[in-house]
Amino acid sequence: MSDSDSGEKLGSNLSELIKQLEKIEFTSDRDLYQYARILRAIGLELHMRIGMDADMVGAILAQYKGKWWTFGAQSKIRAKLVSAHLKGGASAAKVLGLSGVKMYASFVKHFIQPEIEAERKAREGKGSKKPGFSIGDKPKGAAGRPGEAGRAA
Repeated sequence: MSDSDSGEKLGSNLSELIKQLEKIEFTSDRDLYQYARILRAIGLELHMRIGMDADMVGAILAQYKGKWWTFGAQSKIRAKLVSAHLKGGASAAKVLGLSGVKMYASFVKHFIQPEIEAERKAREGKGSKKPGFSIGDKPKGAAGRPGEAGRAA
């Protein structure tokens, strides 16, 4: 039984989210949906954590005294350069989360929508009249019932 069947709620703990992601076995469309939800939650969690850590690292490094004649300005510039790498990682984590959502949207577009469209067309075809054998209806261009062909009443 996979997590998608159990209806387990997504947690905010990153290690729990990763455990949930590892448990998923791709056996149905619900598993793909659950995978996308968990991957999105992981991406958002990582984005938030790494972004906050980048700000914290930048603030800590900006407090470094450095050379006395720069009044700490050089340290602040270098701290921004260092924390910018973490901010880039935070953006990458956000993209990771979005990739799960895009994967599921692509699955819907390429697999589910064609099935729905084919089913809709099949239902429309059942309502239309099919040429061939009919009882009680006068066929188009045919003589009709015996005794009706060519006689004027």
